[in-house]
Formats: sequence, C-alpha cells, structure tokens
Amino acid sequence: MLEPETRDQIVVSIRPTLELKPSVSPIEAFQNTTLRPILKFQNELLIAVSKAFVHKYQKTFNNLKKAIQEQVVKQAMKQDPELRNTVINMVVGMFTAAEYEAYLQERAEFNKRITTMASERVLSQLDMLY
Repeated sequence: MLEPETRDQIVVSIRPTLELKPSVSPIEAFQNTTLRPILKFQNELLIAVSKAFVHKYQKTFNNLKKAIQEQVVKQAMKQDPELRNTVINMVVGMFTAAEYEAYLQERAEFNKRITTMASERVLSQLDMLY
C-alpha cells in the first residue's frame, strides 16, 4: 500500500519546472527554485487579484496610457499594503515547511523579490487586466 503524499510533497509536485541558470547565492537559489515556480503556478490568480485591484481603485485604468498603467501597477505592488500582502501571502501559502523556515530568515528580502517579480509578471501581461 502506498503512503499518502504529504502536503509538502504535493505543493512541490504541482509547481512547474523551470530551466534557469545556476544560482550564485542561497537567496538567488531560493528565488529560482521556490519563488519563480510558485509565481508561475499562481499566474492566473495573480492576474485576477491585480485586475480586481486596479478596477476597484483605478476606475479609469482601461483609458490610461500604457506607461501610466504600468506606473499604477508598480506603485500599487510596492505601496498598497492590501495588494502587497495578498500577493506575498499567495506565494507563502505555497511553501513547504522547510521553505517557510528559510523564508523567515530573509523575510524582508524575499518579500521585496516576490513583489518585484509579481509586478514584472503582471506588467508583461498588462492586456489581461482589461
């Protein structure tokens, strides 16, 4: 009889595999092996959250020039606590227990990386926010 999979095994198994160049530091390794695959996996939800946010707080978002739309997304991801925390929590919720322990050691740095990467991901799909 097979042992049931643990939560940690399940969350790792559903992440996409990314072909990235080798990391030079432990922080970069965590970013590339944990954060990037989770953000890719959570892409649809990230877009949905971002879309809901911009349409709730920026009623004229669709009418803005692209450069202004990009600025709105970047500002919101960095400065709006509700959006920022939602995005960070979407990622942290997909960690294994060991990854969470590693995250706690460099929490501020990883939060900054999460919001930056999430912002870049949304900006590359800006048309999905309409």
